Amino acid sequence: MQIVSVLLAVGCLGLGLLHILRMVLRRADVVEEASHAAMAFGMAAMFSPFGDPVPVPVWVAVFAVSLGWFGTLAVAARSLAGEMGHHVLGSAAMLFMLFAGHGPTPGAGALQAGHGSHGGGGAGGLGVASVVAIVLAGYFAWHGLRCTDRIRPEPALLAVAPDAGPGAVALRLPTVCAPRTAAVAHLTMAVAMAVMLLAMV
Repeated sequence: MQIVSVLLAVGCLGLGLLHILRMVLRRADVVEEASHAAMAFGMAAMFSPFGDPVPVPVWVAVFAVSLGWFGTLAVAARSLAGEMGHHVLGSAAMLFMLFAGHGPTPGAGALQAGHGSHGGGGAGGLGVASVVAIVLAGYFAWHGLRCTDRIRPEPALLAVAPDAGPGAVALRLPTVCAPRTAAVAHLTMAVAMAVMLLAMV
């Protein structure tokens, strides 16, 4: 299980760096990219079996601010649809995992802590925390499936290779700023979130 935690921690760390790079290069949707980066770094810290260098109260403050920001926008728009709703649920999920899934030692990782007394169930039953974890995992599984539609290459991304024979096509790889790159990152993050939440059941 430790090797899985290490791989997921490294993957989430890479996602965080990707969102920081997108934020710097695109100079658009800065708050959204920063929120994605914070979630990725927070997940990397939770998965890390080597401990979390960031104090838990700092993470709580970061995701509380994110929840408040996007929650305010959602209330103003009177809708939880789109990116606003996703960030509201993502920030709420991070706070939930910090409070319900963190081990006695900060940074111990919810994969290890989730199989103990933090599931919320007593005597083999499902408690409130476990039910919430299942519901949130279901949402992120659905979000991941939704992202797969945006990963498929569009016809515009297929071009004739200049040095290829008749009828040959070459796939143009997406850049860091491309929507497909974001979709892959969101899919990967959704899988990591679902794994973390299901480990808490």
